[in-house]
Amino acid sequence: MHASASQDKNRRKPGHDEGAHNPDYENITLAFRNKDQLKLSQSTPTKQAKFKTSLDPAESPPWLYRTIMMLYVLLALVFLSCIVLSALVLVKNSEMSKELWTLKAELSNVSDTVWNIRELQNQQTRIWEAAQGDIKEVKKTLGTVMSSIQTGNDRLKTVPADITQIKKTLEALEKKAQPQPST
Repeated sequence: MHASASQDKNRRKPGHDEGAHNPDYENITLAFRNKDQLKLSQSTPTKQAKFKTSLDPAESPPWLYRTIMMLYVLLALVFLSCIVLSALVLVKNSEMSKELWTLKAELSNVSDTVWNIRELQNQQTRIWEAAQGDIKEVKKTLGTVMSSIQTGNDRLKTVPADITQIKKTLEALEKKAQPQPST
């Protein structure tokens, strides 16, 4: 309303000579001014004046350009930080990828080692079972040999008696074989 009132004032201004010294004209203009001020003072508390924002760059405040430039700079900094962070993520991803490959190789080596240990344990079990079988067989053979030795020992015990028997038999044969003296 205030803007329209000032425009009305500008339209109502008299020409160069019109009413310059006319007291009636001055009274009328004072009355209109008082009336406009009265309307403005009454309407201000109840209604707030709405200012129409114009898109004219001549009417925009100077801080607006600085603020927009700051926002552009801030946006550029955010964009650059995103690029830097993306590069850091790629570098870390590459390092982690290398570490994962080495870890995979080490796990493969450990897996191969465990497989070899299992194979060696299986081979050791087979060798142990074969050795136990051989030990049982040797025990059986030793049992047979021991019984043979015992039988031989038992025979040796009878040998002296047999030898004495053979000596007696030989002596008796010798006596029979000797010529008897003739008388």
